Amino acid sequence: MIYYQDENIKIRDVRSDDVINLFSCRIDKEINLHDPRPIPNTSKELIDECINFCNIFNDEIINENVKDRKYKYFIITNNSDDFIGFVNFFSIDKEKKQGEMGIIIADKRCWGKGIAFTSINIVTKYIFNNMDINRIYIETGETNKPALNLFSKLGFNRCGEYIEDDNFKFIVMEKNINSI
Repeated sequence: MIYYQDENIKIRDVRSDDVINLFSCRIDKEINLHDPRPIPNTSKELIDECINFCNIFNDEIINENVKDRKYKYFIITNNSDDFIGFVNFFSIDKEKKQGEMGIIIADKRCWGKGIAFTSINIVTKYIFNNMDINRIYIETGETNKPALNLFSKLGFNRCGEYIEDDNFKFIVMEKNINSI
């Protein structure tokens, strides 16, 4: 399914061949600068991370049984279907009608061009209008000023913070269905 398309980008459903690009995003140090998860540093760590990621991809992202999926990926490409990045929606709580959002623009040539803004705007509207969700939130490191500024511009409001292992401080921001 194509969720959105203009002269610059297309936002579509995830496909099985997206696994390589998504895994590449997971291990890119520059993309993950503000993520406290460790990046693999040895070949063994890389292989273990790849196996783990592929299992999650098969079981929780593209599983044929939709009820077993724990992530919803919106793949961002150019109009030639070259990968730019993604918006994902996860930690979905159907009882509370909420879930967490993340975004990565992997193609660094596309940074600062408004693609993240457009993509989150489109995906947020899709989620609120089609998924019986009333609240979308993000959790990002306090040093991730680009994400904090972006989500603020998109109408997400700061609603909390917490500290995790190694004193990594997360900022929580939210947007409710009433604010679209």
